[in-house]
Amino acid sequence: MKQTATRVVLMEDYLDYARHTDAVKALAQRVDLQIYTDKARDDAELLQRLAGAQVAITIRDRVMFHKGIFERMQGLQLLSVCGPRLAPHIDLPAATRAGVPVCCGPAHHSLSDAHYATAELTLALILGLVKSMEHNQQVMRAGGWQTRIGTGLRGRTLGVVGSTGKVGQIVTDVAKAMGMRLLAYSPRLTAERAAQQGVEAVPLEALLRQSDVVTLHANATAESAGMLGAAQFALMKPGAYLVNTARAALIDEAALRAALDTGHLAGAGLDVYWQEPLPADHWARQHPRVLMQPHLGAFTPEGYGSIVTSGVLPVLDWLDGKPIAIANPEALSHSKETSK
Repeated sequence: MKQTATRVVLMEDYLDYARHTDAVKALAQRVDLQIYTDKARDDAELLQRLAGAQVAITIRDRVMFHKGIFERMQGLQLLSVCGPRLAPHIDLPAATRAGVPVCCGPAHHSLSDAHYATAELTLALILGLVKSMEHNQQVMRAGGWQTRIGTGLRGRTLGVVGSTGKVGQIVTDVAKAMGMRLLAYSPRLTAERAAQQGVEAVPLEALLRQSDVVTLHANATAESAGMLGAAQFALMKPGAYLVNTARAALIDEAALRAALDTGHLAGAGLDVYWQEPLPADHWARQHPRVLMQPHLGAFTPEGYGSIVTSGVLPVLDWLDGKPIAIANPEALSHSKETSK
């Protein structure tokens, strides 16, 4: 029987794909489910969408649940995040004070479809850049023929920042099979682990100086934010390429634009951006040295489905009264105090 008294909102499913997953279909049979496929324009619209909802499901870090949102919204009994991370988009102390329990998807301890999909897109961007694929397609669409040759990767050096991560490991394995030299940097990379991966562990500065292509697979943290700025781009080889399918916060946007404008970097392959969805007039959309995708790295049917499901299954368990893993169990006592 459909529990129409329970209102659930799912945000922000830009692809409008979540409704096709088995977990969401099951949820829709039991609750009053509203799926939003666009980004709320401001906090007021976000609060309007949350009004009357007992449960909110948010896909990864697309919605910023900051202190002001928790202070102003009412009646939310559970916030579930599709994906394993809560920072920086969920203000957990504010959620606790508001009496809103927060849960998230489990961390992947083994390689998943999402990891492989992101690695595949990384390699596609690398190949697209070095083979001048976008340029050559535009020439052919205009009726032209051969105007620019591509670069071979065999014998070239790939620098993998975040090589200990699962996506970095997959990219490393494929690049090795293509005959590339592998340099790797990660704060957690030991000489023993580097030997197991078949890579050379080097400091970040050495990696930047020697690499023909640099690919980023690090987490965005307070320590890693802006790790590539003007000084780091100056270290890179003239004509080198940069690929980022991790997080935009790793790169200083203005410094990247300057390095591309001067031609010091031959190109950048981007799947993540400093503002998402990317504004229609953003400089990167028109830059001739940028090859871009709309943040689709992990999103194959299998990969995207697993991400969405990770946030929906706890809601189904919650509806059944089953225990679920809460990141801020203190919120439960706050919620009881508020209801008195």
